Amino acid sequence: MKHAERNLETEQQIKKAFIHAVDQKGFNKVTITDIAQHAHISRGTFYVHYIDKYDLLEKLEADIFEKLQSSLVREQLNAPLLARTSEDIITSTYRTFSYYLAYIDSERETIRVLLSPNGDPYFFDKVKNLVDQLLTSKLAEFNGHFSDALPISYSKEISITNLLNIVRHWLNSPNPESPNELAEILMKSRLIAPRDLLVFD
Repeated sequence: MKHAERNLETEQQIKKAFIHAVDQKGFNKVTITDIAQHAHISRGTFYVHYIDKYDLLEKLEADIFEKLQSSLVREQLNAPLLARTSEDIITSTYRTFSYYLAYIDSERETIRVLLSPNGDPYFFDKVKNLVDQLLTSKLAEFNGHFSDALPISYSKEISITNLLNIVRHWLNSPNPESPNELAEILMKSRLIAPRDLLVFD
């Protein structure tokens, strides 16, 4: 095995061990010894790859954010914003949700733990700010904007936070739906008014 491949494999072991330790003990209580033991490496090997646990957390999150805003992923936002008919909007938005959710599902355990009370308390806001930036920049690119039916900060909060909370609920579910099934739920959640979720006989 080549040196670069060995390094990559070791880093994957460290990241997996880190997430396991954070899930069990909480980020603040995790030590380098915990991570090294779970990864079956020495503390010295850990320090070859990372300065400390904060450096590891930063690089782990940076990798997630890079994937979420890669040029390939950003292109997925084009179709719903360019769509003109209701059918095209629904179809393209569903595809966009499915694309993002497939990536999140591939990193399910990592993202679930980072969003949990044991994880990074700032991670949810970091993701929310990233989604805000992505949507705002894409809307501006196509001469669009958030509705001013409410103050824009509230429109963004309702639109983005609700979506992310549904995704967080999905990540914590013991029997989660597939990414495509959750995409369907997200689509319906955009079209159903809160009062329609309450039924009185």
